[in-house]
Amino acid sequence: MTDITPHRPRMLASFANHLIAVLDDLDHAQAALHALLEREHLDEHDLELLIGETGEARLDFSGERHGLLARLRRSVQKLTDEYEHARLYELELSSGHVLLVVHVHHEAQARRMCHLLRRYGGHFIHYYGPLLTESFCPDPEE
Repeated sequence: MTDITPHRPRMLASFANHLIAVLDDLDHAQAALHALLEREHLDEHDLELLIGETGEARLDFSGERHGLLARLRRSVQKLTDEYEHARLYELELSSGHVLLVVHVHHEAQARRMCHLLRRYGGHFIHYYGPLLTESFCPDPEE
């Protein structure tokens, strides 16, 4: 099994070109991650798990942990869906859930991955393209 480093040191400043899913526990998140590696032929650097306080620090909803430019970026994001999504992602992390963040190369790939993640219990799954946010397989309550 491939060993994925769960966190990178810098803030996840922009969601552009990423698919992000919430999974309720680490076992489901790791199973989904490995299925993505196998089926989508991704490089392990294209995938990241955000977990607990370390994940919250990487997400840094307010930008406070990463300085003035990070706070400014988050302020600008208040005009987009990313801001509300980041707030929800932070709440999910503080509730003990896991975020699976995948670098996506094109929209068709994101669409396939969305349905795969749903099979592993993924929810609140969104693709952040260069200029849009999509939910290809919305949660039943959305």
